[in-house]
Amino acid sequence: MFVVINELFVTDENRTVFERNFAASMHGTLPGVSGLRGARLLQPAEPGRGYLSVLEFDDAQAYSEFLESEAFRAAHHWPDHAPIDGNRLTTYEVLTDVAARSGRF
Repeated sequence: MFVVINELFVTDENRTVFERNFAASMHGTLPGVSGLRGARLLQPAEPGRGYLSVLEFDDAQAYSEFLESEAFRAAHHWPDHAPIDGNRLTTYEVLTDVAARSGRF
């Protein structure tokens, strides 16, 4: 699995608009993306941290294809684009994946 994490920095006064618009963009552009296993927007629980947009792909090739897709273009030209002051994108190859069963690892 290949994971893309984008830390998105948003001012306090833009948080509500960002949350609404970014979530709408994700719901409107990501369903049906080939090779995309899941997508999450994580809200920071600590001050000074950014939101995390986490995309999980089958592999790096699926991510590369996403970058060239209409879905990617649409997500980055969403009509009410989310107000973002800065970001940091990092990609990862999953080495270990432990699934919880019955609430236990």
